[in-house]
Amino acid sequence: MRRLFPFALALFATAPLLGQVSEMGLTGGVTYYVGDLNPLKHYPKNTHLGGGLVYRYNFNDRYAFRLQGLYSNLEAYDSDSEDSLAVMRNLSFRSKLFEVSGLLEVNFFKYRSKGKDSKRWTPFVFVGLCYFRTNPQAMLDDTWYDLQQLGTEGQGTTKGGESYKLDQIGLPFGAGLKFNLGKVDVQMEWGLRRTWTDHIDDVSGTYVSNALLMFESGDLTAQLADRSDLRESEFNTGRARGDSQTRDWYQYTGLTVTYILTRFTECDELYQKMNRR
Repeated sequence: MRRLFPFALALFATAPLLGQVSEMGLTGGVTYYVGDLNPLKHYPKNTHLGGGLVYRYNFNDRYAFRLQGLYSNLEAYDSDSEDSLAVMRNLSFRSKLFEVSGLLEVNFFKYRSKGKDSKRWTPFVFVGLCYFRTNPQAMLDDTWYDLQQLGTEGQGTTKGGESYKLDQIGLPFGAGLKFNLGKVDVQMEWGLRRTWTDHIDDVSGTYVSNALLMFESGDLTAQLADRSDLRESEFNTGRARGDSQTRDWYQYTGLTVTYILTRFTECDELYQKMNRR
């Protein structure tokens, strides 16, 4: 992770040199997580403020590439659920979220060019790839513990497999509106991140025997693995702790304000007219 930030900062620092039609700015909004502890069918809960840096390179009035860095938090609690079985399970997590994404934007209208059909606003859609890092934690006796290294579903024991990775790849996609205010652009967007991990929340598979966890991983792991009233009876051993057939998601809704560093030149306009013929 430490190696990633200098690389990301270098990209943002050199981005204005990459093209003639570019803009830089800030984004701010809210995030929430969707997964075993907060199913999509439930109203989004535990939203958190998030924000970051944005660089956009406009290929023309229809297409643009956006490089974005985002920081926020994710969390969820079974105790907030309307499902009695989830409340009985009594699991929870929190995690910081770091994301760097590359996104292709497609404008519905000819946006901010000099043609007669150009508009100063447009709906748009976007899709791309992102790198993100989460590190789920849970509280016990007023202390927060990192869950991945504990192996709450038997990872690292004779019963489980390898630990899951904290660094992951996701697929961001969504839609929004752009508005041009002279040298400033304002953008509102809603987007989801489809991931390939089921461990943003540390919940995925089945319960492992608490006796086994205590013997091979320690009492702390056993206590955080099963927070229900049935823990001492070993009733949950082998039963579903989460849904391993689904993957976790997270969402970002935000407002972005960018400053236009350069505009379309006459050469750009001439090139676009020639392509339209």
